[in-house]
Amino acid sequence: MTYLFVAHDLAVERHVSDRIAVTYLGAIVEVASAATLHESPAHPYTIALVSAIRDPEVERRRRAILLEGNSPSPVRPPAGCRFHARCPYVQQTRCRDEVPRLRRLGDGQAVACHWAEAIMAGEIEPSESVSPGEPDPVAA
Repeated sequence: MTYLFVAHDLAVERHVSDRIAVTYLGAIVEVASAATLHESPAHPYTIALVSAIRDPEVERRRRAILLEGNSPSPVRPPAGCRFHARCPYVQQTRCRDEVPRLRRLGDGQAVACHWAEAIMAGEIEPSESVSPGEPDPVAA
């Protein structure tokens, strides 16, 4: 039996789901097991969502991310990556022009981000909207 559980709270989803798909403006940006998604998110939007979880264990080791700007219209999504206008890891190349395809990273994780591996490896740093230890991030 399979259930589709739709929620806006990753902390709840972690406890009731084996696998989680994260969407942004109607497109899947990341799919992974609940454990993988929480321990090593790969898409910048997922990283921001995980940073906003109110959980003492997560809060001790997270880097809080405050997303700036408003979400674009889902009726007229932007060219390229749908998240590029709010992404703290946006790059000058590819992000604004090329739609990233959902691709496998390994261990059942898939991500739609051109730079996921470089972000996860720490080769690309987020913009100044990241505050280590900030208690109340808003990741909308």
